[in-house]
Amino acid sequence: MKGDKKRSSKEMDKNLKNHPEIIEKILESSPVGICLVENRIFKWVNNEMLKMFGYEKKEDFENADAHMIYNSFGEYEAAGKIIHDDLMEKGKSDFDFDLKRKDGTIFKAHIIITSPGNENSIKSTIVIIADISQREVAQKAKLEKEKLQGVLEMAGAVCHEINQPLQTIIGYSTLYRDNETLSSREMDHIKAQAKRIGDITKRLSNITQYKTINYPGDTKIVDIWGSSNDN
Repeated sequence: MKGDKKRSSKEMDKNLKNHPEIIEKILESSPVGICLVENRIFKWVNNEMLKMFGYEKKEDFENADAHMIYNSFGEYEAAGKIIHDDLMEKGKSDFDFDLKRKDGTIFKAHIIITSPGNENSIKSTIVIIADISQREVAQKAKLEKEKLQGVLEMAGAVCHEINQPLQTIIGYSTLYRDNETLSSREMDHIKAQAKRIGDITKRLSNITQYKTINYPGDTKIVDIWGSSNDN
């Protein structure tokens, strides 16, 4: 059985070598950009490279310096150092970098570069480039949504905690306005509620962890008392 698998694999390799058009079709159908680069000069690119960078003809890439896909010469050199060091160390470079389209727009790309591992590591390399800008947009949107949810929960907690002592103060203030006199017990209530507001703001400034509690209406609010280290 193992022998049959080995023969099948060898036959497939032989067929691919004898039919380079099959290999080219595979490369052309790839959803990522693939190119052959020699000494940082493009020698061949697939169609996805054209679409990714906004070019119409392969001739725009062929024998062109790789500098064309970087935003500046400084970034071109920085990427070159990463590539050279990685290839010399392990024969492969795998990293994220900002690249430039024909119209000048910048997008985040994931780059994988392999080399035979010769002394001149960039003499001949296969480069794979994937546009991950949409993935970054999705990640940022998710992060912003999480931040907004945190803000809303915090706002709900503040409103909930401060509203109760405020209502007490307002109630006793109304009582004072109507009667113009307050008992010492009633004054103590006002002082206690004012102190409670001070305690709430102090707790807010000392929150060190993220804890929530259930709140009417199938929502959650930040647990100000449980999240603060001021116990």
